[in-house]
Amino acid sequence: MGGALGAFLMWLNATPKGRELRAKLLEHTDALYGELKESIKQLEGPTREMYDALVERAVAEYVAKRELAIEIKERLVKDLKKRWNRLEKELKV
Repeated sequence: MGGALGAFLMWLNATPKGRELRAKLLEHTDALYGELKESIKQLEGPTREMYDALVERAVAEYVAKRELAIEIKERLVKDLKKRWNRLEKELKV
């Protein structure tokens, strides 16, 4: 599984089609992040665990609607979960 993910990530960086897909992934990630940010603001005392659960659910729905590949789903989840620290800072400001 790790090898397949590594090969996929290399492909994203090494080919023009891969770079195009990576740009689309960033668009998806940014759109989902905006939605998650609004959702988490409505919760009292949001935690990382709450955010991670929201990420899992939101990405599953998003991927199902757009019929995206499992690899895309996994990447979106990973990228969005990495944004918790940023979101936490934004919520405190």
